[in-house]
Amino acid sequence: MKRTNIVRLYGDTVQLQVLKLIGDRVSALWNVANFLCRQNFINGDKVPSYSELCKIFKDNLDYKSLPSDIAQEVLKKLSKAWISYFKLLRFYKDGKLQYKPGLPKYRKNRKTQTRPFDFIPIKSPRAYSIKNGYFNLTLPADIRNGRFSVPFKGNIRYIGKYKTCELKYDSATKNWYAYIVVEVDEPERKNKPAIKYATGDIGAKRTIALSVENSNISYVFSARELWKDYKYWTRQIAKEQSKLSQSGIKTSQKLKQLYRIRKLRLKHAIETMAKKIVSILKKNNVTHFKVGYPVNCRETMNFGKNNSLVHNFWAFDLILKILEKHCIRKGINFQKINESETSAVCHICGSKVKRPVRSIVICPKHGRLHADVNASLNMLKGLTPNYGDRVKATPAWVTYEWNKHSWVARAKSLNYLKTVQVLGYVA
Repeated sequence: MKRTNIVRLYGDTVQLQVLKLIGDRVSALWNVANFLCRQNFINGDKVPSYSELCKIFKDNLDYKSLPSDIAQEVLKKLSKAWISYFKLLRFYKDGKLQYKPGLPKYRKNRKTQTRPFDFIPIKSPRAYSIKNGYFNLTLPADIRNGRFSVPFKGNIRYIGKYKTCELKYDSATKNWYAYIVVEVDEPERKNKPAIKYATGDIGAKRTIALSVENSNISYVFSARELWKDYKYWTRQIAKEQSKLSQSGIKTSQKLKQLYRIRKLRLKHAIETMAKKIVSILKKNNVTHFKVGYPVNCRETMNFGKNNSLVHNFWAFDLILKILEKHCIRKGINFQKINESETSAVCHICGSKVKRPVRSIVICPKHGRLHADVNASLNMLKGLTPNYGDRVKATPAWVTYEWNKHSWVARAKSLNYLKTVQVLGYVA
């Protein structure tokens, strides 16, 4: 399997100028190759494949101005962009896509009439290496003057066979980052235990509800405090945008930093939550973790005042990716499953439930139930049909909240457990 190490490059002024120059040449090659592809497409001719692009541009000055491993990777990225475009176009023609996809774009800022320099793809470790805290890169022949070595900071978490690498420039922090792909072996579980399942239901207000096989306790991760933090930074962004609009400006360094802060704070909370979830799974000897994927949830519903919550804040794709990453590290099998109709029936008796509000479902036989816990238990029962029996399948739950540093159990939920009065009974 492939994993990615991310490190920050710390170069002097000259080294940063060299990276900027290479990035500009990458954009130049992308643009000239993309022009050919677009003209062929507009004229009804075949769009060249990756191998054909390499043959066409091998004598081109923009191609020769880059090391071969970088130039070839640029053309490969462009070829993949066109393959993706044609696939999306088929979806659009079949009615599976609402909006018609656009052609792959040029790498150009039309307002400033400049090319971006923020991206350098590298095909293989023949053109780069990491040794003794330095990132080494092969330079173009015309600017090669000794070995190009840039010091970096960051942990090399994954050790294995190096594959491709991408250098990216963050305009908010004005730093270069290296994304190094490494092929590592699948972790093996020692003394493989019997298969044991856990399921999770992803939501917007409750980030995830977790249920474990043969456990009378579920775990709910509330997004309330996280949503408040997200709204605070959104207000700061709005204030900055208002100031800029008065001057006729659309962006600034401060605005970029605010967007970055909001994004990183949300990601940090999700990473910490995933680590907490995996620790719970390991404690309960869970081997298989399956999470419901909310298919077409955004497209099929109007959430009114909560549209911002669902469409902007709710990053369920990011949650799934981070959960999968942490599960792989601990040797837990991770899988996305269909969660449709899991909230429509009672997990105890299978009766249809009413849902007066998003957080509660009401069963005609068993009364009020936590909607997300109910959904996660329905998924668990689908995997383990013999799990639980009537009231015995009804757990208590612990609610975790984000305190800007870690996920801690809410006092009220702990009191529920102490008095054993959640839902009126606990098995």
